[in-house]
Amino acid sequence: MIKFFRKIRQRLLTEHKFSKYILYAIGEIVLVVIGILIALQINNWNENLNKERQEQEILNNLKQDFEYNRSELLSVLNSNAENIKAAITVLHNTGNRYSEGFDLDPILGDVTSSVYYYPKNGFLNDLINSGNLGIIKSTELRNRLSSWMPRLDDLNLRQKATKEFENLMIRYVIENGSWLSADASEDDETIIRLNFPTSGFEINNNDLLKDIKFENMVENQAVFVELINERLRLCLELNEEILALLHQEITK
Repeated sequence: MIKFFRKIRQRLLTEHKFSKYILYAIGEIVLVVIGILIALQINNWNENLNKERQEQEILNNLKQDFEYNRSELLSVLNSNAENIKAAITVLHNTGNRYSEGFDLDPILGDVTSSVYYYPKNGFLNDLINSGNLGIIKSTELRNRLSSWMPRLDDLNLRQKATKEFENLMIRYVIENGSWLSADASEDDETIIRLNFPTSGFEINNNDLLKDIKFENMVENQAVFVELINERLRLCLELNEEILALLHQEITK
């Protein structure tokens, strides 16, 4: 093709057809420019197509992670609600409301614990750390994703404070009660597999119900767990917003 154009130029010059040569040269330049523009357009089209595919892959990976996070949030909220319910039950049986018919052992573990929330954030962290969050075209979705980690940080601070208080409660039971007696009423697979013997001490955990310190600790624990749940609900709300936006972008 290059030889073909060169021959035309040489013939025009040989025949001294300068005006036609100039017009031809201009036409050749125009053709070259058009070719470059077409090549650039094709290149841009390919780049946009690759970005579209990359964005869809990102959106689908995020969708999987946040569906898992939603499931875990609901599970932790449910478990913590059961622990709060156990604490309220205990508080109805302390002090002058104590009854011999009430058995503390089956719910002592629930009263002194909360469930930690462990989200799945590996893909989002990689996306943020690599600077690729901008591949997502939706500004609203990017803003929601950027808000996820700070919200989890707030939750983690509350969970940490609650765990520190739980350790105080566990230490209190260690000093004043019997975990072996409580474990004897547990249906946890790990406890069952260990096959603990009964306690070698004549200790009745129900006596804890007669101690004002235990009552105060149970009440405080219920408050701490509810504060966790408040933050879990905020996380769940944001998680639902993110999932809705992800679905919207994926199905465009």
